[in-house]
Amino acid sequence: MNLTTKLLILIFLSVLFPILVFSYFIKSEITGSILREKEDKLFGLARQLDRHLTGSFEDILRKRGALEESRERKIAILNEELRAITDAVASGNAGVGVGYYGKDLDAILTYGPSAEFQYTVGQSISASHRGRDVMAEGKPLVQQGMLVRGNILNCMWPIVRGERTIGYIWANETLDQVAAQIMPILQRIYGLLMLIFMLIYASVTISTRTLLDKIYRIKKGIEVLFVKPTAHLPPIKGELSIIVDTINELVDNMNFVKCYNKNVLESVWNGVLAVDLDGRVSRANRAFFQLFTSLDEGSLIGRDYRDAFDGRIRDILRDGLDVPGFHPSTEVLLRSKRLEIYGNSMIDEDGIRLGAVFVFRDVTVARKYEQEVKEKERALALGEMALGVVHEVKNPLTSVKGFAQLLTRPGITEGKRTEYARLIDSELNRVNRLLNEMLAFGGKSRLEPHRCDLLSLLSGRIDARDWSGVGGKPEVRVSAGRSFNATVDAVKLSQVFDNVLKNAQDAVAAKGSGRVLVLGRSDGRKVCLCFVDLGVGIRGEDLEKVGIPLFSTKSDGTGLGLAISRKILEAHGGALDIQSKHGFYTKVTVTVPKTLNAKEACQ
Repeated sequence: MNLTTKLLILIFLSVLFPILVFSYFIKSEITGSILREKEDKLFGLARQLDRHLTGSFEDILRKRGALEESRERKIAILNEELRAITDAVASGNAGVGVGYYGKDLDAILTYGPSAEFQYTVGQSISASHRGRDVMAEGKPLVQQGMLVRGNILNCMWPIVRGERTIGYIWANETLDQVAAQIMPILQRIYGLLMLIFMLIYASVTISTRTLLDKIYRIKKGIEVLFVKPTAHLPPIKGELSIIVDTINELVDNMNFVKCYNKNVLESVWNGVLAVDLDGRVSRANRAFFQLFTSLDEGSLIGRDYRDAFDGRIRDILRDGLDVPGFHPSTEVLLRSKRLEIYGNSMIDEDGIRLGAVFVFRDVTVARKYEQEVKEKERALALGEMALGVVHEVKNPLTSVKGFAQLLTRPGITEGKRTEYARLIDSELNRVNRLLNEMLAFGGKSRLEPHRCDLLSLLSGRIDARDWSGVGGKPEVRVSAGRSFNATVDAVKLSQVFDNVLKNAQDAVAAKGSGRVLVLGRSDGRKVCLCFVDLGVGIRGEDLEKVGIPLFSTKSDGTGLGLAISRKILEAHGGALDIQSKHGFYTKVTVTVPKTLNAKEACQ
């Protein structure tokens, strides 16, 4: 349906339908008014007949000496006496029928005009006729329906003499005459409605064509915007000018935002690439084309990224489109350049995902500098470690040399010789232990993972130590109903537990009081074990150095225990975290993934 038809239907439902309903009520009111007028008229005729009846039917018969006559003779005498009255009333009111009905004789006594209805005289009304209600109740009554004359309006008036109802008088008129009076009025109403409809149709048609013409002009102007986004719609008079002004204002705002975004995008040093959900490149800045010199804007914009890129870059773009959200940076080699690529979903103001935007950063120089810094840091660390090793080895060797010289002195007793030999052996064991730990820290060995219960492994390492000097074994609290099974190298992880438990035990012993507590929690991906000791804690300035090889807060420590432990956990894909407050507590958190990756199989 076109707009004109829709408007006409709408106007019909909203205007003409109420008018038709209103006309129905007018018809009902007019009909009711005419019927009430007829009723007043007919009841007036009935009362007139009642006044013309002097006395009762019995008085007329008594006057005629016919009280002992037969029923038929009495009806005939009453008809002779009353027929002139009913004919006179009927002749003065065209279309009206009037008459008397006798209750005792149960018969029509007269029906005027008698020329038409004399044949009804002597007949009795049916048992359901409402005239019997009038005679029984002594009250006037109106009846509509099919009677002797057809479809009529019948007004019945009781004839009451004394306290007795002796019959009733009726005055009726056919309803066809009522309809004949109403029809001219209804014709004028229906004609007026038709005129209103025609006027509405003409006005709506003209207004709609004018409106559609303006809409087509707006539509044509919008089609021009697809070809020339900076164009303005031509001005239009009337209410639709608001739409035109709004579209022109929107075009200006969009052009401003577009220029603003373009300037911002072009000022970014990193390459930016936008791809829609269909995989087509929608935007790229100047820095991007400087990285990809083989591409240009004309050949790239609107092109499928699968046709424009290959290898690792294409895979990164595909993953960014397939999986919503932020994608961490990934580095790829592009000829002589190393590019860092990260992406994020591209959404509109309503949160609807439109595609993905990717940032390409040339990190070639940065990685070169980072490598140089790492090499310098490594060289510095090796130098510091070498100094530390020299220091740690030189002291025991100095002691060994001194005791060896004492052994060469003449006259040394056997007891002294034995003591010097024991001290030499102790110092050499110290050097040997240091060298073994250095080998463990610097060497590489393949993990031998298998599935095991970390709580059982922890309990075994706790039971293997003597806790009598610190008030008893640590208390282990874990999340109920959780699995602590994980794929790990049980031997190496036992070494981690031993190192952490030994440090906690030493911290409590150094304080002279306290306790050790192990808290465990597990989820679907990892197991976390928190070793908490209420010992001496670690000073703030020392906390950052804990875990650095050869740094230790204990007089006899090498500083390699936690460093080796951290290396073992990192080989498993886990981590070691240390928190402490000097004089109060130290918490060491050991995190282990439940599944070992293939890349983590080598320590």
